[in-house]
Amino acid sequence: MSLKIVVLAKQVPDTRNVGKDAMKADGTVNRAALPAIFNPEDLNALEQALRLKETYQG
Repeated sequence: MSLKIVVLAKQVPDTRNVGKDAMKADGTVNRAALPAIFNPEDLNALEQALRLKETYQG
C-alpha cells in the first residue's frame, strides 16, 4: 500500500527585521520590501509529514 501525504505551504513576508519601508502608505504590507519565507507553521506540518512517511514507509 502506498502512502500519499500532501502538505500545503505558503510563502509569507519575513517580519523579523522590519524596516521603515515595510509598510505602504495605505497600511498594507510592502511585500517587495521584505524577503519571502515559508510560513513557520507550514514547516511544522512538513516535518510531521516526513515523520509519518518514515514511520509507515521507512
